[in-house]
Amino acid sequence: MSNETTDLQEIVCEVLRTDLKLGMVELGPETPLVGDELGLDSLDLLMVVTGTEKRLGIKIPNEKLGKDTMSTIGDFVRFVESLRNDT
Repeated sequence: MSNETTDLQEIVCEVLRTDLKLGMVELGPETPLVGDELGLDSLDLLMVVTGTEKRLGIKIPNEKLGKDTMSTIGDFVRFVESLRNDT
């Protein structure tokens, strides 16, 4: 895993812990964003996206968001990393 990916994962985990008030819940690349483990709903997922956008100063296109890009923390990190590399 590159330093950029690790940094981005830390940012996403920070959003989950602070913006969604998950505290010190164990989070990793395989942690599901969708499903029962974290109990996130669609509004929570939107907060993950907007919190990440704010911290990185980027815009994530809503039409590119979906189950394949937000199934796990790792999927979302790879998706955001690909967006950053495309610019």
